[in-house]
Amino acid sequence: MKKIVYLSGGVGGAKFAKGLYALKNTNLTILVNTGDDEFINGVALSPDIDTVIYNLAEIQGEFGWGIKNDKFSVHGHFNNYIKTNFKIGDKDLGLNLFRNQLLYEGRTLTEVTKLIKNKFKISCEILPMTDSSVQTKLVTKDNKLLDFQEYFVKRQGKPRLKNIIYKGSSKAIVSVELIRKIKEADIVIIGPSNPFLSIGPILSLKKIKNELKNHKNVIVISPFINKKAIKGPSEKNFIDLGYKPNIEGVKKYYKNVGKKYYVQFGDNDYSSNVVEENILFKNKNDAIKLAKIILENE
Repeated sequence: MKKIVYLSGGVGGAKFAKGLYALKNTNLTILVNTGDDEFINGVALSPDIDTVIYNLAEIQGEFGWGIKNDKFSVHGHFNNYIKTNFKIGDKDLGLNLFRNQLLYEGRTLTEVTKLIKNKFKISCEILPMTDSSVQTKLVTKDNKLLDFQEYFVKRQGKPRLKNIIYKGSSKAIVSVELIRKIKEADIVIIGPSNPFLSIGPILSLKKIKNELKNHKNVIVISPFINKKAIKGPSEKNFIDLGYKPNIEGVKKYYKNVGKKYYVQFGDNDYSSNVVEENILFKNKNDAIKLAKIILENE
């Protein structure tokens, strides 16, 4: 039974997580970004963790986030008092209120995440990257400092970036369990999530990055197809911060971490550590197929 650790952000990462989760005879741990976590309207949100859980439970919404066929009654009433661009569905809000209450009572995010994934009968491990507060902050070209949700939701990822700060990462505590999972893993896979916004916060934790550097089998799935982002603003982020949105830029970003790379057909740089496969997941079967290929070749 192969032990797998998978680094994931939200929607893009969750799509491939479904492929890994469907495989038999594997021991899967999903390590999830929490740099997006914020208190919105007084409620503690962990968007990437919830997106992974909803996708594994097969209840994700139309666009890969939230809960399928959710209603927004509470959001509508709330807008009578405060106008907000951040929409939380009623069922989604129920889960977040549950998290909020347990955190208020002193539970760790790791403990709360385990309780939530167990309620959805998810059998693999899902671990937040840290129980400490690490916040992704965006410095724009015009020197404005934006919280992640303001940049990503309110401004839809449009502002051009000058820098990215992972506030709190230098003091954040990484669990012994998480480090042990990486050490014992046969394969570590970094998903096709936005490198700067979804994987970057995880790599900003030195203990995790050092373990990945020392691991002999870290596989990276490119977030680009034909120099375009599969989803989200990663192409713009790469260009703004001095990287090419292709395998050359991906290798530069994951220098000393990635040992092998999977790219879309036609995106190869013809290095011995780059493999061409279909990395566009139009459905769950596409993700399963790539997961099988990766594991069969390791």
